[in-house]
Amino acid sequence: MILSLVLHVAPGQKIGDALQQAREVYDSRGETTTIRIEPGTYQEELTIDVPGLRLINASRHPSIGLRNHGVDADPEAVRITWYYGHGYQYRSMGPTPNYGGRRTRRWNASVLVTAPDFYAENIIFENSFNLYVSSMEAQDSLVDISQSDLEWTEKERPKKHMPERPKVVGSTMVQLKAYRERAAAISFTEEARRAHLKNCRAVGRQDVLYGDQGASIYWEGGMLCGAVDFIFGAMTLAVDRATIVANINGESNDRCYIAAGRSGSDGGGKQLEQSAARGMLFYRCHIRNADPNELLILPAGRQSADPQVWLARPWRSWGETVWAYTTWEPGLLNPQGWHTGLTKGEPCPNSYEFHSQDHSAGRPEWVRILVKPRLPDGTRLNPKKWGKVKGEK
Repeated sequence: MILSLVLHVAPGQKIGDALQQAREVYDSRGETTTIRIEPGTYQEELTIDVPGLRLINASRHPSIGLRNHGVDADPEAVRITWYYGHGYQYRSMGPTPNYGGRRTRRWNASVLVTAPDFYAENIIFENSFNLYVSSMEAQDSLVDISQSDLEWTEKERPKKHMPERPKVVGSTMVQLKAYRERAAAISFTEEARRAHLKNCRAVGRQDVLYGDQGASIYWEGGMLCGAVDFIFGAMTLAVDRATIVANINGESNDRCYIAAGRSGSDGGGKQLEQSAARGMLFYRCHIRNADPNELLILPAGRQSADPQVWLARPWRSWGETVWAYTTWEPGLLNPQGWHTGLTKGEPCPNSYEFHSQDHSAGRPEWVRILVKPRLPDGTRLNPKKWGKVKGEK
């Protein structure tokens, strides 16, 4: 008989310690583990490598709200956050270069899921790199990786120069575009099948939620918050009745591309191939702009006159993205809706909409406007069954 272990974590304790207990018990007895977490901010970099692990907000009145331009979380929220981002080498990382896939945490994910049947409820997953300077970052030392003393071949050496980051805890200066780079809040490897996140929040700015080909994720309710290609990868993803928040601050050309689908792995050397697996389905979601609780919004005079939010910017031309029953704030979405910046203008025929709030005349001709809630191959737009084979629960 498979037993279930329940562990508790309170502020001042580490989720990672409970996770280690779960590893030891699973190895010896095969138990599944639930970790109930008291409200608070937990600055930890976690790897979820125990099958069937469950993370639960233990509050009687759980929240996933943010305050103070995203610097603080609501008192009843559980926030798991880390601060590593692309473009810098951190002393705490040791000698492994933070570049080009050598540090294989899928875009420096605060939480990396590498095991099947992960479940989370009422949890905020965050990478603070593009949001604010955390106390852990302020204690660390870091250097622009292009100027580091790491050993590079001339071809490998990064060309982009990153600005010096502020060291004041809570500084939101890093929300400016000059500081923005890739920094995932939560990522899923190909082994992370049947993940279920209920009323959770993923928050960052660029490259926030990532999944390898082979990962399958059901995101139920909650919120997904970001700006540049912030839901990305080759995973099978169903987002069901969630709020999508465009984390753009009004800076000139601060744009939001929500989904960036592709096939292949994470850039770690595997050949990118078109896959028969399903891509991303967004079902009955609502899209809105960030508010001042969530992001430092610049004066309206600096905002672009044209809407700066796109439903998708496919990472590969065959990347599959489906938006069904989508609504958004008036004037939020660019009339084009879809962007080909990552495919160098190549059409992306696996791009679909069904019963969106508005199918603008500005949509590219290769975007397919469905007349029934099913894809051309007969697949129904059902988030609870998206990507599942017959007989799979």
